[in-house]
Amino acid sequence: MRARALLPVCLIGLTFSSLAASAESLVCTGMEHSVMPFRAATQAIEDDLSDAEPVDPAEWREQTLPPPRPEQRGSGPVWVSVGPAPTRSAQVDVPPDNLVSGAVNAVAPHPTDSNILYAATVNGGIWKTTNAQAANPTWVAQTDSLPSQSTTSIEYDLSDGTRNTLIAGIGRLSNFAQRGDDELGVYRTTNGGTTWTLLGGNTLLGRKVLAVAARGSVLMAATTAGLFRSVDTGAVWTLVSGTGGLPTGANSDLIGDPTNTSRFYLTVRGATPTVQRSIDNGATWTNATTGVTGLSSSTSNMRLAVGPGGVLFLAVVNGGALAGVFRSVDFGANWTAMDVPAVHPGGQGGVNTAIAADPTDSNIVYVAGDRITVGPFTGNVHRGNASLALGAQFTSIVDGNANSTAPHADSRDLAFDAAGTLLGTDDGGVYRRLAPRTNTGAWTSVIGNLAVMEIHDLDHDGVSDILIAGTQDNGTHIQQTNVNPIWRFINGGDGGDVLADDRTSVTSSFRYLSSQNFGGPTRQTYSAVNALLANVGVPGIADAQFVTPIELNVANSGRLLIGGSGTTYEVNNANAASGLTLTTIGAPGANRNAMAYGIRSDAGLAYIGSGSAVFKRTGGGAFAATTALGAGAATVTDVSVDPDDGNLVFAVDDNQVFRSTTGGTSWTDITGNLLTISSADFRTAEFVESPGGDLIAVGTRSGVYLTTPNSSTWTLLGEALPNVLVFDLRYVPSQNALYAGTLGRGAWRLALPGTVDNLFANGFE
Repeated sequence: MRARALLPVCLIGLTFSSLAASAESLVCTGMEHSVMPFRAATQAIEDDLSDAEPVDPAEWREQTLPPPRPEQRGSGPVWVSVGPAPTRSAQVDVPPDNLVSGAVNAVAPHPTDSNILYAATVNGGIWKTTNAQAANPTWVAQTDSLPSQSTTSIEYDLSDGTRNTLIAGIGRLSNFAQRGDDELGVYRTTNGGTTWTLLGGNTLLGRKVLAVAARGSVLMAATTAGLFRSVDTGAVWTLVSGTGGLPTGANSDLIGDPTNTSRFYLTVRGATPTVQRSIDNGATWTNATTGVTGLSSSTSNMRLAVGPGGVLFLAVVNGGALAGVFRSVDFGANWTAMDVPAVHPGGQGGVNTAIAADPTDSNIVYVAGDRITVGPFTGNVHRGNASLALGAQFTSIVDGNANSTAPHADSRDLAFDAAGTLLGTDDGGVYRRLAPRTNTGAWTSVIGNLAVMEIHDLDHDGVSDILIAGTQDNGTHIQQTNVNPIWRFINGGDGGDVLADDRTSVTSSFRYLSSQNFGGPTRQTYSAVNALLANVGVPGIADAQFVTPIELNVANSGRLLIGGSGTTYEVNNANAASGLTLTTIGAPGANRNAMAYGIRSDAGLAYIGSGSAVFKRTGGGAFAATTALGAGAATVTDVSVDPDDGNLVFAVDDNQVFRSTTGGTSWTDITGNLLTISSADFRTAEFVESPGGDLIAVGTRSGVYLTTPNSSTWTLLGEALPNVLVFDLRYVPSQNALYAGTLGRGAWRLALPGTVDNLFANGFE
């Protein structure tokens, strides 16, 4: 990947105006624009923190602090959130609506007010509610305009008696192969979230912060590269692993003891994993591992919890599964082994492990993992009691021991609120277990209007004016109506690519969906009032990808293109009543989402991105490579073609945009000014046939940008879109509207102005 120019990014004291519903600002202290290459030394550790889809080396790039987005002066088009906020009837057993909102990695309950709750979401930033006890809490996004929405952890600074100071860690922990925003350090607020300060500078840039702590001017960040500490409220950070008695190595967890605000515990991975204790706010450390067994280089996670009187609990994960639970009554000087509940049948313990100590009974601990072993594969949470005999210490507190209720799968955090109820976060949202010390309390939802779904694919059905979306962890969803932010779940697993055929009929439509690895590919028929009429199977393929791209032909809605990992396939009778037939075209396969199929005058034309090249097919022949894209070309993330001109085609990789006006015989780099006004991570390109003239739109991790097909000067499109990774774009000509699917903040809609001039004369700066 080519080197990037170093750009001035932000000055000390610079404040970005809020785009969220509440007032917010970001202060960048001492930040310099720089690059931080992926470190091979931490690659194995990073891989331990992935779900079924491993981290793709092609996804890793230099991590950078993005330039400030241009701000719009005066009136202009505005992005509007269309949900899911949340979705209902999903993969949980939490009556009455089985709500799901997206992955939440951590919660910070207010120490004395059970209505105040902060959530650090996987790719949707930080949220706050002040009525958490309500049946449907009202959440407010805290960080929509901050430069990274990939948050891992959030903690109160217990030295602040006003409870207005919190610290949050930034890092990629999505089960979607860790895709997300760049890892920029930590956020800190001293006014309850009204403003946040980005801290870490170049020291924490590119470091995956897994846990955080704050005590006045002392801040700590536990990362996959070790423990970083600041003694001047984040102005300077130092890697302290290897000093003060602390061994080198990646961390898994860092917790403070609320009974002694100077005491902390830290877990360190490596050939000889350890638990470390500090009694001086992290200045020095002592090994506190005596009695903990089963630790080795295969230990992929170690999670800690502190209970009444400083009693300590430890969960040890080896090879993706819980291997040990331990308890210490002497601050880690000695440990006693407890039973080990089976909480990881999915083998995802590297990231989906949570533990909490009961706030009133020092014998009781709660441990959560990935899922149960039977459908609907909901969460797996157990209560342990050290006062019981071995062999009888742990009891499940889901399903039959929870009034037939259960939270979403893939637990991430457990914590108690001030009312004494157990909060659990997972890949579905935030849930509450009432009466957790009993086998009769039920799980309830704390989701309310939380909108943090990781959408990687979306399409629009014009017959019923409905969006359909494929999401990570949460399956496939559709709008109930085009004005209702609460969506409806229609298919399980990890959602696959989706598309809608709204051209075959004016009274009904076909919608295509699947689960991960092209599981259960299906064509569903829906009426004009969004009612399901029929299901027909779509042929599977032998070399499915985790998300297998599928594309509808522009000229002939009876033709589909399907991209395997090494082969491309075609269905030529897609709108038949039944018996769809698959034809093998041959190599190569297609990169995720990088397919364009047909133009109005030529149904046989197709372009696909494979590796760092674009391949073209004409007529009914095989795919052939076009001319190389140009210097620095990396994995192609999307291709887009003018529906009226098959020679005008665009291709994007992570940080470049290419245009060909000759059908791929030559390419021009039209990235232009895009990297100076936007971050990288270009994921999607969409050709826009607006009434006033053609445009090309590119989705990045800091907005959607536009230019005309013959230009390389880009401008930010619209206001109010969060600073989040835009993974898919769909233009709907009948509405002259653009839809954006984001990896962490759901779906958004923007009505385009009637003329191109209005877009490029709207006062961006």
